[in-house]
Amino acid sequence: MSRESVEKLRRSNAAFNRGDFDAAFADFDEDCEWRDLQHAPDTPERRRGVGAVRAIWSAWQDSFEQFSAEIEEYVDEGEIVLVRTRWRAVGRESGLSLDLTTVDAYELSGGRIVRASVGYADMAAARQDLGLAG
Repeated sequence: MSRESVEKLRRSNAAFNRGDFDAAFADFDEDCEWRDLQHAPDTPERRRGVGAVRAIWSAWQDSFEQFSAEIEEYVDEGEIVLVRTRWRAVGRESGLSLDLTTVDAYELSGGRIVRASVGYADMAAARQDLGLAG
């Protein structure tokens, strides 16, 4: 497993969970693509650029009193790292509790995170969609 790629994802995830978006985006390519397979009906599935992803994360932060993403497993697939993520949140106004486990995929190129696809049901679905053996 690419220790460097996994470490970048660990740092980014830790920064995300503490609300430090500047540090969370430190290893993202400025023109990265974010694909949310479980996006809200009024938002697009794909966004491009750190500014667009930052806007999504800020909206999550505004909507939820508590919001975290705990990565439970890292799986090296070459240029792509698959992660099993446990997303937890509590709605700011509704109090609605969310506890969801998904598989997310991060593609790195030149040491930068260039693409993220979040919200797969499981490893098999992620591998199939991304054309990975398995």
